[in-house]
Amino acid sequence: MKTVVTLSSKGQLTLPAAVRKALRLERGDRLEVSIDEESATITIAPVAGIEALSARISGYAAVIEPVTDVDAYYQAHRIDGRDQ
Repeated sequence: MKTVVTLSSKGQLTLPAAVRKALRLERGDRLEVSIDEESATITIAPVAGIEALSARISGYAAVIEPVTDVDAYYQAHRIDGRDQ
């Protein structure tokens, strides 16, 4: 999707409703602006909220239970009567 926007006298631009809808942007969402000076282009991309980042990262994290009974842990991890 391409669209043309106009820069205001205060240096502001408004994203058209179709663009906001396509990107599922809502009031208060944060956007990252990247500038490529070589090609004189601007890229605007949504910044993921903390909830989205947390959900993405939590998939990689393993929940590890702390060892509260060392003897039981040691016995459970022995192989054929020998220590690992």
